[in-house]
This record gives sequence, C-alpha cells and structure tokens, in this order.
Amino acid sequence: MSRHAPACLAALLLLAGCALPRPGGPDTAAGGLSRVAYSALPGWNVDEAVAGLPAFQRSCKVISVMPVDQALGGAGLADTLGGKAGDWRDACAAAKSVPPDDAAAAQSFFQTWLVPYAATGATRVTGYYEPVYPGSEIRERGYVVPIYARPRDLVDANLAAFRDTTGKRRIVGRLRYGTMVPYYSRAEIEGGAIRRLAKVVAWVKNPVDAYMIQLQGAARLRLPDGTLIDLGFDGTNGRVYTPIGKLMVEKGYLKPDQVSIASIRAWLLAHPTAARGLMDANKNYVFFKRISGVPDGLGTPGALGVPLAPQGSAAVDAKTIPLGAPVFIATKTLARLTTAQDVDVGAHGTSALQVFFGLGSEAAARASAEAETGRIFVFLPRQAATSSSAKGASS
Repeated sequence: MSRHAPACLAALLLLAGCALPRPGGPDTAAGGLSRVAYSALPGWNVDEAVAGLPAFQRSCKVISVMPVDQALGGAGLADTLGGKAGDWRDACAAAKSVPPDDAAAAQSFFQTWLVPYAATGATRVTGYYEPVYPGSEIRERGYVVPIYARPRDLVDANLAAFRDTTGKRRIVGRLRYGTMVPYYSRAEIEGGAIRRLAKVVAWVKNPVDAYMIQLQGAARLRLPDGTLIDLGFDGTNGRVYTPIGKLMVEKGYLKPDQVSIASIRAWLLAHPTAARGLMDANKNYVFFKRISGVPDGLGTPGALGVPLAPQGSAAVDAKTIPLGAPVFIATKTLARLTTAQDVDVGAHGTSALQVFFGLGSEAAARASAEAETGRIFVFLPRQAATSSSAKGASS
C-alpha cells in the first residue's frame, strides 16, 4: 500500500503483510547501498536519463523551498548523503538549466551531479495507479458512502520530540479523558464513530469503491455532470494495515495467482455480506482532502507533495530511501529512471518498490501486470569533498 501518501496496491502487495554506517563503504544495514559506476547500471542510457528528468525537476521545485534541515527520510548512507533537503540544493539548482528535450544534457547532468548506489539484494518491483470512480460532492441517490476528511480529534504524535531514543517513530490516536488512546478502527468509523468529527469530502456509490480508493491512497472522481475532482491522502487512523488479498487466499476465496486489484474488487462486489467482514479485518482507515490544480496527465501529489508522473514516480520505504532521490530500476523487462515521490507502507528496506502507472483502467491493467524481481540503484548527491575522486564513477 502506497501513501499516495503513504498510499496504492499492486497484486503482490495485496498479499504482503502494505550504529549507522558512514560513507566510504557498503552500508550493510537493511536496504544497504554500495557505490557503483554508471556503467554498472543495466540499460542506463540517454533515453532513460531524459525520460526520468522531468520527475526529478518537479521534486526539486518542492525540495528547493524546504528548510535545509528538512528530513526527507533514508537510512545509513542514504540519510547521510541525501536525507536532508539541503543535501540536494546544488544538484537541484543545476537541474533547472537542463532542457527537457536534450537527452545528452540530461545524461550529463545526472552523471555530473549524482552518484548511483546499488541496493543490496533483489527488489520486488510492482505497480500502482490512481483509480477513477463515479462520485458526488453531495449525498444524493446512488451516492451514499462517505469519503471522510481528516477528523478534528485525530492526534499525530512524533515520539522523538519527547524522547530522543524513539528515533523517527510516530503514533496516531485520540484523546479520551486526557489520555491518548488508539483511534477508531475501520469498523467503528463505518459504524458512525466520526460522523460528527470529520467532514465528508465526497460520496461514492458503494463500500467497495471507498475501500479501493483507500488502498490506492488517492483517487479521481467523475461527478454526475462529468466534472473530475481529485482526492489526495490526508493521513490514517494509525491502525495496522492488513492486506485483504492475503485474507482472501487464506479463506479460499481466491487462489494466489488470481489476486489482483481487479479480481479483488470484482469478488467484493459480488459477495457484499462477506466483503464487509473482510474489509473490516483491515483496521487501517485512510482520510482524504480535495486537491486542485493537478496538471493533465499527472496523478495527485504523493508523499513528497509532487504530482505523480506515469512511470516516472515510485513509492518506496522512506525510512530507507529519501523522498526526492532518483531511483533507477532494472528488471528483465524494465529499465526506468524514476524518482522516489511516494511512500509504500508495505515495503521494508529496498526489498520492494512500486512504480506509478497513471490514472484509470488502462493504468490499472498495467499496474496489476507489473510484478517482477530486479535491482534498484539510488542516486545520491555527489559530495564536494569527493568530487575529484568520483569523476571516474560517472562513466
């Protein structure tokens, strides 16, 4: 499940459960990185460089206005070299002047300003997309299931602010008689627990559509008059995410090789009574906000706040890979430069990554079909202190 923010699911993610090293050598922690030359990247060429440049440039527009100490994520080497917004200032400044249609200039930019690091081990590469569902801004006949905004009593606490040893851990809950308790579960929310605590941002036709929108973490709704509106991720209830595909396989409703976004949706719609229990077993619940100004052809902003580009944006474990970092993907069928702009809450380290495939049914089909194992390479800023010795790595 990707963020979208943290939000979106491919078939396999529907089955999945959704002392730091210093620079100079391999990072052997989870998601470890080892520096390599560009020549070690299978399929790296000028075409991939120019195709991946626009997504990185859009990330730079957001990162460049962040405080220099703004954390972007990452662990170990990735955190040291690219974990703060300030680490990307020079590379982002240089990216502004690269023409969008100059393939040679794009390749030269990446090889001059960024250094590739190979992730340890294999990575499962899957896809996700932004669904388009019928919806309404008001409750009316045929549109009776609410999509909720973030409730006003939701409390999101960063424990690191209270105790340094907690690191980056966060908890979500609500206050009850002065004590923080877990937030309402999916079943409680759907039973009316937040009816007076949260606004409704839109209405959809059935609980399955609402559930699938939450799995994807974002959606585009087609209103009765044909108008399109965008919904973006605005937090969760903090409860543990339980993959519904895994439950369906365990109960014998689907076989492992049958699990996909389309097959799950079809089964849930055909079995509404059993569907309720299955969906409620996933206590995690996602809240949304209206998004405006999304450019044509792009998805609603991911965790970084950047509109997602089809095959140019990726969802990663941001505890391991910094948001905004370019990530080159190499599998048997795919050689693609993406940018980490979204969070995959089902990923752990660099063992999994999701590629965003766009909006609508065609994107859904491509996202469901993408499931293979390969390698990923994370691009991090070239450090000034090592620039002279690093020149050889750009070949």
